[in-house]
Amino acid sequence: MEFVGPYSFEFNQAVEVLENSDYVKNTPTLKAWNPFSDTCYFLYDDGKYRVEIELNSGTKADKAEEVSVRTNIFKEEGNITKALHLCRILCGSLSLNCWNMKLRRLIDLNDMQDLTDTISHFNRLKNKK
Repeated sequence: MEFVGPYSFEFNQAVEVLENSDYVKNTPTLKAWNPFSDTCYFLYDDGKYRVEIELNSGTKADKAEEVSVRTNIFKEEGNITKALHLCRILCGSLSLNCWNMKLRRLIDLNDMQDLTDTISHFNRLKNKK
């Protein structure tokens, strides 16, 4: 999932929202790409499921433009409902919209059909492995 908004949002506010979320920690040692700023990479890990959260394409700035939330469809640790939960927190706190990269459209996190479509698509991809 990617988040888009009509305007940029405060980077530090996004960090605060993530740091106050259960099971979410800033984990720069696990970041995928070396040029990322350490403050841009977070991991949700409840001991069973994992969701990666990347701020502003790995670049620290006063104003940020995107948040990426990813979970692995090819591993048991991937969980779309945990990812959607984080999406709801971020969208509500930062006044963002959620863009589903796989469905290629904005989804309304309060709309049951959008949530069902997102979960169903994730499960279809997961079952292909």
